[in-house]
Amino acid sequence: MTDAHTAAAVVESASAALARGLLAGPELGVDQRAEIAVLVAAAEAVTSRSAMHLTTRILELTQGADSAADPLGFDRFWRNTRVLTAQASPTHGLRDIGDHYLNGTHPALTLHA
Repeated sequence: MTDAHTAAAVVESASAALARGLLAGPELGVDQRAEIAVLVAAAEAVTSRSAMHLTTRILELTQGADSAADPLGFDRFWRNTRVLTAQASPTHGLRDIGDHYLNGTHPALTLHA
């Protein structure tokens, strides 16, 4: 359960920073954009890890209680989580976060469609 609370706190922080950035509009500076990008990358990394941990644990618990095939279909949630988190690996984001805090660099600007 701590995974879910941690993910919620990190997402809340990133969402608040993003909202402030949107309100600033064109006045938003490069440093503020970098801070927002780092917070969003951290939120993506934490939520991906939390989702995998939680769904894996639920699958373990449901299959452990009943040795038959997963009658409730919890494996579907684990598979969906696996697919969604594999598409956006947090590796580059984590590297950007470390580089930002250790070296003061700004993450590369990327536009997602």
